Amino acid sequence: MHLSFKDVQFIIEALDYRIEVYREALKNQEDLDEDEVSDITNDCGFLEALRKDLAKALSQGELPKVGNIK
Repeated sequence: MHLSFKDVQFIIEALDYRIEVYREALKNQEDLDEDEVSDITNDCGFLEALRKDLAKALSQGELPKVGNIK
């Protein structure tokens, strides 16, 4: 499966939304236990790195391919 430019743009927008939700959750840490804070922090970092890689690929015209890894 090949992702189009528009596909990747939508994925980046979804990542931006999820990252913002995670950041808001971390601002209200009093509702979270230590493990939840750790999980959210790790997930947010992963999504930020993924977003950066996708944005870089888009800017370089290298659209990601999705498929089975053998």
